[in-house]
Amino acid sequence: MISTRRAWALCSGILLYLVAWSLAWLLAELRLPTELFPHALVSRGSTQAILIEAGLIALLLLALALCWSYLTVRSPKRGRRPTVAWFLSGLAAAWFVGLIWGVFNLSGRESSVELPLPVLLFSANEPPLWGLFNMLAVLLGVRLAAVWAAAHYRKLGGGTAGGASRRAMMRSHEPRLEQSPDSEDSDWADTRPVPELRTPAQGLHLPMGQTGR
Repeated sequence: MISTRRAWALCSGILLYLVAWSLAWLLAELRLPTELFPHALVSRGSTQAILIEAGLIALLLLALALCWSYLTVRSPKRGRRPTVAWFLSGLAAAWFVGLIWGVFNLSGRESSVELPLPVLLFSANEPPLWGLFNMLAVLLGVRLAAVWAAAHYRKLGGGTAGGASRRAMMRSHEPRLEQSPDSEDSDWADTRPVPELRTPAQGLHLPMGQTGR
């Protein structure tokens, strides 16, 4: 049975993808001013302009994913590991559903074939990838949050440090556990003196009967 914390991490991964996708869509609809793209450097609608817009959106999504993921996967209590795997499972499931929907959406458009390749790859409001930089930024934010949460977990006493201390404690008690009463008796039996046996030369002294000799 899935615990409440793991179920929340799974749902939080799905919610993060939906929020990041919606935010990227809204930001992609807001066109940057033309003054930021002088004709001497880049032109409006060119590959350079698309990459700049996609990069700015990805930076915002990176900050969002970092804060969201850290608050989800970390635990303030000692002994509880970060739920990174469950969070990534929810994020991957939502991304897969969005990818399938994007493929069907792209196949239903007749004008999508005329779009240039940079627009299909990096634009946040174009299927099927919905912005390649956006998903990479979200994954990078989750990765940084996982490292941050793991450091917080070790600081609370979990992780490798706690495991090493427990193993050292177990090794310190191993000699006491191995020493048992049977082993003590066997050691004493090996060291106690053995009585001398009579040799045949000494003969046997049997009790005399009533008739005697």
